[in-house]
Amino acid sequence: MATIINIDSKFDYGKLETVLQKGVQSANLNFMIGSGCSYPAIATLGNIEEEVQEKIDEEKYDEADIILFHYLKPFAKSVISLRSLEDEEYQKVLGKYEFFLEIIAKILFERKNNVIPKQATIFTTNYDLFVEKASESFTGTIRLNDGFERKPVLNNRFKFASTEFFTSVYNTGNLYNYEVQIPSINLIKLHGSLSWKKNNKDIIFSTTNMKTALEKWEELDPGEETDLPEIKEFIEKFPVILPTKEKFKDTLFNQIYYDLLRIYANELDKENTLLIVDGFSFADEHILEITQRALKNPTLLIIIICFIEDELENFTQKFNSYNNVFIAYSEDNEVDFMKFQDILKGVLPQAKQIETIEDVSKSVDDENE
Repeated sequence: MATIINIDSKFDYGKLETVLQKGVQSANLNFMIGSGCSYPAIATLGNIEEEVQEKIDEEKYDEADIILFHYLKPFAKSVISLRSLEDEEYQKVLGKYEFFLEIIAKILFERKNNVIPKQATIFTTNYDLFVEKASESFTGTIRLNDGFERKPVLNNRFKFASTEFFTSVYNTGNLYNYEVQIPSINLIKLHGSLSWKKNNKDIIFSTTNMKTALEKWEELDPGEETDLPEIKEFIEKFPVILPTKEKFKDTLFNQIYYDLLRIYANELDKENTLLIVDGFSFADEHILEITQRALKNPTLLIIIICFIEDELENFTQKFNSYNNVFIAYSEDNEVDFMKFQDILKGVLPQAKQIETIEDVSKSVDDENE
């Protein structure tokens, strides 16, 4: 039976901290984050999959496309908003992601177990680029693996390859024989990304693809029949899994998505693995099935954070029969992305609390002198 944690209770909260402290120090560390983490800059999925599928079942394909158009348009706008950062909501959400990466960097830096690499993996179904943008603040102190081969190429086209994940990078001394592993994060976007663009048989890195799409179709009025072909063209620009039952249509994306799902399954099957879930409801049937199957691994531990108490029933229905699942909730308050990070920050060693990511870098230098 899953363990239910009421974080309003000091006893329960202490139990959660104990489990987290043990896990982040000695386990293969993984996170699953969903659309709730990018709210309110990006709206949550809601019931859009049911709405779209209902139109498809009724063979009202144009109406389904219109719903998808309104759903996807803010994502295209988000690329421009993240570049300019003029929108206050985007600034606030970006700040939360920067804090999230900072905490992960501190956790990895503080690890005393040299058997497990100083590496964490973020799985997400989000299309947006908040993690990528947030990582710009940590250049040199933490490495983000987003799956693209950033080799010197004249055409500046970085190709996506799942083999890029789980590589480790070390700093070495010129005079003394030492190695310091640079903390790294694998960012695995299970439903695709706004930074993806199809180029023949490859996926290449591109953020101008969304900007171009938005500029071309900004003035579309979905209420006019003449705009329907252009709406379809706009939707096809998105290299992502759409919120419909028939998620996989393109052969190339089909292969990549299943490669990434296989990586997710393999990570959960590893011995001594921790998965921390926030802002994600497990509504995706593929991910839910893989997760439930992986829970047969007795050394896997999953900690799920409920945003509101009403979500508790959803998670208990899906995971109540598994002893290696903890479900945390609050009766009194919303456990949003920032509150989740406060919980995570609480597991850091208090005696040696590093305040900023710059201090992480300085501490590495001090150890090597």
